[in-house]
Amino acid sequence: MTGEENFRLIREIEANRAFLLATYRQNPLLLAQTEPRIRELFESIPTAVPEASSQSAENQ
Repeated sequence: MTGEENFRLIREIEANRAFLLATYRQNPLLLAQTEPRIRELFESIPTAVPEASSQSAENQ
């Protein structure tokens, strides 16, 4: 594989990973039925805090 082909493959893998993560986040029932190692990934991911919220909390 060329460097360009590797890069495209990595981008495709990243897009697929993002899709799966979004799907599991939006469907708790699906996440509950998945393999334990997949559920562990979600337990270790912190909940994203929007920047505007974190900045306004700092200013108070």
